[in-house]
Amino acid sequence: MKNILGIIFVVGMAWLAWNAWFPPQIIGKQQDARAWIPERPHLDALENEKWRVFTKRMVWKKAVEDLQAKFQENNMNPIILEHKEAVQLHVFDDPRTFVSNKEAQAAKKEWHIESVDILRRSDGKYMLGLGRFYLPAYAQLRQEALQSLKKPYKYFQDTKIIPTYRFIFPALPEKEAEVLWKTIQDMGAINPVMMTENEFNAMFMGGM
Repeated sequence: MKNILGIIFVVGMAWLAWNAWFPPQIIGKQQDARAWIPERPHLDALENEKWRVFTKRMVWKKAVEDLQAKFQENNMNPIILEHKEAVQLHVFDDPRTFVSNKEAQAAKKEWHIESVDILRRSDGKYMLGLGRFYLPAYAQLRQEALQSLKKPYKYFQDTKIIPTYRFIFPALPEKEAEVLWKTIQDMGAINPVMMTENEFNAMFMGGM
């Protein structure tokens, strides 16, 4: 019995000594954690930074010309940034091949859709191209049209390096840029882009 009491006494003294040297950590409330968030000394500079508004990538030159005309009508003169970029191409083809152009012409009449092209292959045979689209929305419409015909067709994707276009507007304070963004959207430019001047410069390797 004395041995048991002695062990309890020694353990108790050891526990008191441990807590004296290593007190238990108290988990603070959620708001206390904010003290660990570093300060942002340049916050005022960020708030005063200029913003850029520009249209998303465009690949159809006719659409570029139409939108440019709208801007000119509204006395807006953005510059056009032209790049060559890798763009996904959606390809639809008739799976058949034909030995002569005459056979291809006859087969073309079976497809009751627009923009069916007779293509000459490298082996001298012919095939029917049922559409090439860089815009996913147009590719989706063509796919739905082909499915409604219930005829077999081939579909695959390719990547092409082609010219792309963006309308770039001058840098503005944030509130003015927001108004410009809404104006451009109302004019038909779907979801124009708005970002800080620094982000714009980083994206386009030095900006304008």
